Amino acid sequence: MNTVELLKRIKKKLREQRSAIAEKMIEGRETDFQSYQKDVGLAQGLEDACAIIDETLTKIDEED
Repeated sequence: MNTVELLKRIKKKLREQRSAIAEKMIEGRETDFQSYQKDVGLAQGLEDACAIIDETLTKIDEED
């Protein structure tokens, strides 16, 4: 497995995590406002990580 494949797998897992959080919110399974805020922060962090992976993949493509 090369670096690009690894980054794509990581990104896929991050997206799955983010989707699980979104599903939890949509289904109304938040126990309180504090949990909601935590999940919003986690989802944003996961999205930021995916953006960093996208930037890295773009740089790898440019180098080739």
